[in-house]
Amino acid sequence: MQGENYVVRRGDPSVPILITCEHASNAVPAEFELGVEPELLESHWGWDRWADDVLGRFAPQLGATTVSARVSRLVLDVNRGRGDDTLIRSACDGLLIPGNQDLSPAQVEERVERLWRPYHAAVETELEGLVGRFGPERVVFFTFHSFSPDYGTRDRDFDVGVLFDAHEDLAAGVKRALTTAGLRTRLNEPYSGYRGEIYSAAVHGEAHEVSYFEIELNQGVLEDEARRAQIAAIFGQVVPAIFPHLQ
Repeated sequence: MQGENYVVRRGDPSVPILITCEHASNAVPAEFELGVEPELLESHWGWDRWADDVLGRFAPQLGATTVSARVSRLVLDVNRGRGDDTLIRSACDGLLIPGNQDLSPAQVEERVERLWRPYHAAVETELEGLVGRFGPERVVFFTFHSFSPDYGTRDRDFDVGVLFDAHEDLAAGVKRALTTAGLRTRLNEPYSGYRGEIYSAAVHGEAHEVSYFEIELNQGVLEDEARRAQIAAIFGQVVPAIFPHLQ
């Protein structure tokens, strides 16, 4: 099932897992011509490089349902609230985005109605269905992202970040499992749920009283296809180990 800015891949109806990927694509619809160089769209500003690729390698074997965005975050970022200053960026890395300059409230609302609202409605539909069938305590819900290994002077020399706000014990368990599997893992890095940087996970998880977290993968590691396959295999093994009721 898909719309202009979402694609839903339904898994096994007996499996209570939903994974979303808010920055899966760097596609730009022609009517939203941004006027930026292709290199910017290919960078971490345009999408979360390889995140959806890794997700697509392990989610089917788990029987998980996934929801992925189809339009670049530079057109509109579905991992932001409607009033967030970075919902539609006017600049990044000091570069202006011509197609995002001086947008009227009506133009902003058009993007919200076409791209933001349908994406979140799709996530709501899938999560509501899982909660209705299994109950909130059995549903496994997390979002899947990737981060640039180079951003200013910040130390990003690790493989995976597990982001959380209200579910520290769950996040710590995910970290332990990933570390045991050989991935260099940190909590609330390079972003932090405590700073409100896991919008989609938090807003949907809280609405349905489901535990949630966000995964961030290092894009530098993911550039190697063999490593993408290896990391996908790890998640395929780790998720059932963290949540015994899935086995």
